[in-house]
Amino acid sequence: MGPLSQEMDLSHRSCEADFAQSLMSNICGEHRLDTISRDTLNFHYDGMRLPHKKLAIGTISYGANVAINISHLKAYSISLPIHGQQTLTKAGVHYLSNEKSGLIVSNAEWQDLVIDKDCKKLQVVIPEKSLHVVLADLLKQPVDKPVIFNPEMHLDSEQLIGTWWSNIQNFLQLKSQYHHFYGLQMLSEDYENFIIKALLLSQENNYSAALKALSGQYIPAYLKKVEAFIVEHACEDLTIEDLYGFVGISKSKLHDEFQQFYGMSPMSYLRKYRLQQVYKVLNRAVEDQKISISKLAYDWGFTHLGRFSSAYREEFGESPSDTKRRKL
Repeated sequence: MGPLSQEMDLSHRSCEADFAQSLMSNICGEHRLDTISRDTLNFHYDGMRLPHKKLAIGTISYGANVAINISHLKAYSISLPIHGQQTLTKAGVHYLSNEKSGLIVSNAEWQDLVIDKDCKKLQVVIPEKSLHVVLADLLKQPVDKPVIFNPEMHLDSEQLIGTWWSNIQNFLQLKSQYHHFYGLQMLSEDYENFIIKALLLSQENNYSAALKALSGQYIPAYLKKVEAFIVEHACEDLTIEDLYGFVGISKSKLHDEFQQFYGMSPMSYLRKYRLQQVYKVLNRAVEDQKISISKLAYDWGFTHLGRFSSAYREEFGESPSDTKRRKL
């Protein structure tokens, strides 16, 4: 089978493991696929490769338990199960991936990925060269070391990982329309750059500190003071008057500029921070801890439990009791 790097349509089915390995090696990079069902797979890949940065975006399932041995991909393989699960083993550490936790397989590392037979997953493949080009543009300097990501992508983290995956899913739902759209060549580069930039800025990697330092240069000092004030006094009964009085500016200016640099109002930032602190406590709960969710909410400034529960579910996709029960 010839190289697929120039093919737009990457929709394929097969029952043969050799076909699946060859196809995915052309999409992701060289790897070995092991399975006892070498001629009875229900392999299905449905995706497309975008024309500029050569991102491959699609869904993949094998229909059997498979193990993939990875060494030098020359690409980043990023996946999130729609259902089922997979496990990545790297340097002796196991990373379980399911609907709430994606995986990033970084380039040039020895790793093993075990995919369960009922696992169907979203997958984004970014060539190493493309990711380095975008990163160098963000940093305004050449990239001299490979990018190594934290393998775990928790959708309920403080970063925008859930939003990133929602964007990928929305793209795939419109795949057939994009494929025949005459303007895809003109739109594609902007979209590919956005996907790569959002990944670099949202998922922890060995360049995160440099990227954060760079972005932080543009936030006015008085807004950083407001942010620090919110964090320090988050347990107290803060009002918007407390915040703009603290820095001595108008309410409208604080609201508009906080929205510009943080993507939300100061009071929304306060609520989000409080919710994240509650989530961290519940997510770290151990069996012998007796945690009162209502007391925890009150301790973090929530005085109306109904609104707290609604905001919590909106933020994390589950109720506080679901988070607590999952960890016990």
